[in-house]
Amino acid sequence: MKKLLQCALIFFCLPVFAQDYLNNSFVAFTIPEKDLLPENIAFNPVDNSFYIGSTRKGKVIKMGANGNQSTFIEGSTWGLWMIIGMKVDADRNALWVCSSGGDNLINYTWKDDKEGRPAGIFKFDLTSGKLLQKFVLDQRGEVHFFNDLVVARNGDVYATHMFGEHAIYKISVGSDKLEKFVQNDLIKYPNGITLADNQSILFVAHSDGLARIDIKDKKVTQLSVPEGINVARQASIDGLYYYKWSLIGIQPDVKAVTRYYLNDAGDGIKEAQVLEYNHPMLDHPTTGVMRGRDFYYIANSQFEKFNKDGTLFPNDKLYEVVVLKLNME
Repeated sequence: MKKLLQCALIFFCLPVFAQDYLNNSFVAFTIPEKDLLPENIAFNPVDNSFYIGSTRKGKVIKMGANGNQSTFIEGSTWGLWMIIGMKVDADRNALWVCSSGGDNLINYTWKDDKEGRPAGIFKFDLTSGKLLQKFVLDQRGEVHFFNDLVVARNGDVYATHMFGEHAIYKISVGSDKLEKFVQNDLIKYPNGITLADNQSILFVAHSDGLARIDIKDKKVTQLSVPEGINVARQASIDGLYYYKWSLIGIQPDVKAVTRYYLNDAGDGIKEAQVLEYNHPMLDHPTTGVMRGRDFYYIANSQFEKFNKDGTLFPNDKLYEVVVLKLNME
């Protein structure tokens, strides 16, 4: 696909560009569980399986290479809340899961201003689904929310913490300790997080844009963005992924998947290419995962499908979970 800077403006310049959508994705697979309300998807290259987490049921579904779907982790067994960010560490046969309290979860009753909100990072064995470690922040009255995480090649884990405090946490490989890695005013409500191939730079999506963190000295830099390309506020990014000196970002509120090409210094965006925009299946797209040259992503989390009284829409007003696929080359 050609790199077209003008495509990055498509959802801001619709009167100029007659095209009001891009349809480049293909359906990879669906999950016939309409009330799953998934937020995250992970991939295991060892057996070519996918893992999809549910915010509604606090569980993880496994999609095998043969297409068979099964419950891999039952949330009630391990005290999980909503399943948010997930990553596979294939080298260590582990699935890392961010789990946080929230209203999407069935029977969740805590209120932020009264009881607070619990959150944790859980490590599971990829073979058995058994819990190996957990790191939980559940002090009553405190509001916590672990949003997403990334696993470095050496096994270190970096996770975004969105509510209460805006910070990046770290779990060093082999450690039983959760430590605050970076807290900086340049990063507000951190969301998606990814790691460059050189393993020395973290990139973080947040409400005000994109930030770079140099792991060695913990220096934080706000990425510069050309005029006309918006990655903040309503156009802020949820899932964020590194690919060949570029970043792939999913923007739920504007229904877009966009590739952002980094400048040579890696401290700014030089151009952007919208890969998908306003696809008819997009209903609050959230996160994705790279599989070789292909990008798989959750098209319809359906997070807005709640009535005013807090009840979920009935099944006849919900849709099967759709995972779409985009080729990056």
